[in-house]
This record gives sequence, structure tokens and C-alpha cells, in this order.
Amino acid sequence: MKCINLVILLVTLVIGASSEASVRTCEPIKVAMCKNIGYNQTGMPNLARHTLQVEADVTLQTYSPLVQYGCSSQLHLFLCSVYVPMCTDKVALPIGPCRGLCESVYARCYPVLRGFGFPWPSELDCSLFPAENNHEHMCMEGPGERVPPAGPIPLDTAATSGRGACRRLVKPSSWVWVRGSGRCAQFCDAEVLWEAGERRAAEVWLATWAALSFACTLAAVGAQLACGAAGGAGGAGERALVLVALCRCAAAAGWGVRAAAGRSAAGCAKDSMSPTRMLLAHDGLANPNCAVVFLLLYYFGLAASVW
Repeated sequence: MKCINLVILLVTLVIGASSEASVRTCEPIKVAMCKNIGYNQTGMPNLARHTLQVEADVTLQTYSPLVQYGCSSQLHLFLCSVYVPMCTDKVALPIGPCRGLCESVYARCYPVLRGFGFPWPSELDCSLFPAENNHEHMCMEGPGERVPPAGPIPLDTAATSGRGACRRLVKPSSWVWVRGSGRCAQFCDAEVLWEAGERRAAEVWLATWAALSFACTLAAVGAQLACGAAGGAGGAGERALVLVALCRCAAAAGWGVRAAAGRSAAGCAKDSMSPTRMLLAHDGLANPNCAVVFLLLYYFGLAASVW
């Protein structure tokens, strides 16, 4: 009888521990875009399988131009409910959007994404979300659109074929629409992803390590050749090491060419429509220096890895 009671006690403890483990651990919302959204607790992983709020924040930043565009009054809530879902200690699963909320946002925002050449993200597929909020599947329905749908959103021709097409990018004033290539190109002297002075510091850092790599590998080649000349012909392994070192020297020389030529000479080209304007090169043929740097870095770096 004591054994039976002991078994029942152990089973009870195991069931209780498993039920506690199934409850999600909630944490305060740290993503700035989703603060004051109507709830203040979330839990990871989210519906896009991010395990950290930082990852969700980075993804949400890519949707900022679409939110600012204002294609749907519910887009903000919908995105936050997917990437920063509601969490409560009484429910084991994350509380995301209902299918109706997704379909409402999709009907208004997908034409905008399609007009700019972007697909609808797979993690926002409306079939992934519950059809309605009930006792089996909890979800957020949203307050409803403030403006009734008016069919597909007409896209302004100037916004899709001119400079307006670059408004979705970071720092739109740093980009220009190039009609010949049909894409946005960055101005050569524009600071998009770097703060003042950070790009220069990175260039000095790369050039310094490239110089050290060039000197060390060149010294290794010289020492190996000297030892081979003194002790006779080396084996296949020693010849492979020499080839690797030479390839590393050439790759480091690529960074040296980049540092010596400078950013404008090595990475920029004249705009075919306005020769006085310098843009970041997208085609190596437009700038021979860019092609040389690419070949040195790509070909010899790949060859060193192969050897």
C-alpha cells in the first residue's frame, strides 16, 4: 500500500511540474515600436520563431516604411501581435492575431508591397492564425479599420518609377532612382549605415589588419622558400602551404588597393544620366578599380580556402 501511495505521489509531482513548465514565462515589452500597444507583457519565442526581443525588434524595423505609409490602421497592431505577441501566465501559447485581422491588413497592404516588388512574408501567412477568438484558440481581433476598404490601392506612378520608389529605404535622401538600371543607388558620399567617423575608423582597421596579414604571409612564404632551398625540394604539403600563403597575400593586397585608392575611386562611378554625380557602383564594369578589388578579394580568398 505504501508503494502504491508513493507511486501516486511521484506521478502527481511529475504532472504538476510538466503543467508548470508548459506555462510561458512573460516579460515586459522592450521593443519601442510595440510599447503602449494595448498590452505590456510578451513571451519568446514569438510566432516568427525569434527567441529574443532584440531579433524581433530588428525585423520590425524593416516594416517601418510600410507603417509610415499608412496602408492599414491595424498594421501596427498586427505586426506587434506576430513579432511581440501578448503573454499571460494563464495561457501556455502566445496570443497572436486572428485570421480576420491578418486578412484585413493583407487586403490593404499587399498591393503596396507588390507595387514595390516585395512578396508577402511567409511568417505573416493568414492561414497560420486562428479563425476566431474562442476558448480553444485565443487571438486578437483588433478594433477594425477606421476607413472602409476601397479596393486595390492605386500606386502613384511617380512613387514607383521615380525618386519616390526610394522612400522605403533607410535615409531616403541618400538614394536616387537610376532609370537605366531600374533601381535605387546610394550617393557616393552618403552616410547610410554609419555614423560620422565610424566608416573611416572601419577602413583604417581593415587596412591595418590587411597590412599585417600581407607582411606575415609574405614572411612565411620567404621562410618556406628559404628552408626548401636549404633542405631540398619540399613535399606536396609544403607547396600547398606556400600557395595558401600567396593567395592570402593577394587577398590582403586587395584591401591594400582599396585603402590606397580610397572609397570614391574604388567603389563609386559616375551616373550615366548626370556625369557630375557620383553613385555607389553596382556594376564592376563601371569602375575598373572596383573590379580589381573584387577579383583579388573573391578569387584569391576562395582559392586560399580551397587549398
